[in-house]
Amino acid sequence: MSLLIDVIKKAKGKSIEKVMPIVRQKRLEVCNKCDELLKTGNCKKCGCFVSDKTKYKGERCPLNKW
Repeated sequence: MSLLIDVIKKAKGKSIEKVMPIVRQKRLEVCNKCDELLKTGNCKKCGCFVSDKTKYKGERCPLNKW
């Protein structure tokens, strides 16, 4: 899935630069405690798959939590 997301982001002209694993882990911890996280692993606010979105440097939480 991550390779597909990289291809889509690249096609849209977005950066595919990744954060360090510790940063991703902290982002995931924030998301996993959030009331907006659905059981499917998607964010209710933006619809993203948090497991993928948390990997990228250019991404932000729609609630400004990270």
